[in-house]
Order: sequence, then C-alpha cells, then structure tokens
Amino acid sequence: MPRFLVDIMLGKLSKWLRLLGCDVEYKEVKDLLVLEEYLNRGYIFLTRRQAWLNYKVLRNKPVYFITANEPFIQLCEVIKKLDLKFDPRSFCSRCLKCNALLEEKRREEIANLVPEYVLHTYQTFKQCPQCKRVYWPGSHKEKMLARLKACFTAARNSSTSCVGDCAQGQLPVPSD
Repeated sequence: MPRFLVDIMLGKLSKWLRLLGCDVEYKEVKDLLVLEEYLNRGYIFLTRRQAWLNYKVLRNKPVYFITANEPFIQLCEVIKKLDLKFDPRSFCSRCLKCNALLEEKRREEIANLVPEYVLHTYQTFKQCPQCKRVYWPGSHKEKMLARLKACFTAARNSSTSCVGDCAQGQLPVPSD
C-alpha cells in the first residue's frame, strides 16, 4: 500500500484512504522543506493547494493536485491516478483518527469500552494501540464496502475523469 501525505483540506479523503489500509499522514503542509522530507521518505503528496504546482523542484515528484470537491470523486481520482487496488485484508486495518495499525481484541478485552448491545451482537473487535478507540464491523461496513467498490468501478471504467454519476454523490451500487 502506498504512503500518503494528505494536505489539511482533504480530511474526508484521508479517512477513506485509511479505510483502504493506506498509511496516511494528515496535516497542513506549508513548508517546502517539510514536504521534500516526506517525499524523500516515499510519501505521495495529495493536495488541493494550487500554489504547490508552481514549485519547479516538485515537478517530477509524487505530488498530485486533487481537482474534485466531493470526497468520493477525490477518492476516485486517487484510485485512477495511482492505479490502486482494493485489498480486503487491508480494509479497516488502520485507525481513522490517528492512523495506527489496529490490533485484534477479544471480547473480554474491550467489554468495558463498548455498549452492551455491541458486545453481545458482534464477534470481532479491533482497537487502536495509540488512542484506544475500538472498532467493530457494524451495519455501516457493507455500505462503506459498496461505496468503495463503486469508486473502484468508476475509476476503472472512466476514460478521462471520475465525475459521471459521482458528481451528485450517486455512485452506482455494484452488483455481486
């Protein structure tokens, strides 16, 4: 999975990339030297700040200007530009808040951290070792997977851009 440095105005995109399992540093980038340090460490920089396009030193570097305003079209742009592949083993493997890799936890280990209904309804749990946030495969998981699959399908099927049905946030729900 690629490593991303995501500029501050792309917060929702950073969360969706973390859902895919990507290592995402999400921060405001103002300093060229800081940016070059990340690029030298193998990060891909995603931004909507046009000023970065004016730096000649960045011309042949992995710096991508995201054109879309809507997060799912942004995600589609990234998938298409970088030919990302969906890996189900990486899905939901990172904390959406702090980016740490999640750890599998037994029900007893998190019993006092989740609502009783959740504890009795779900079998699998993950926890962030840094912020201690607990994750479980709630009802939203299938909706997220359908949305991601639609983004990957749109990126694969579009010849020039990913706008199409995504423009109104109406990504097609995939069949299968």
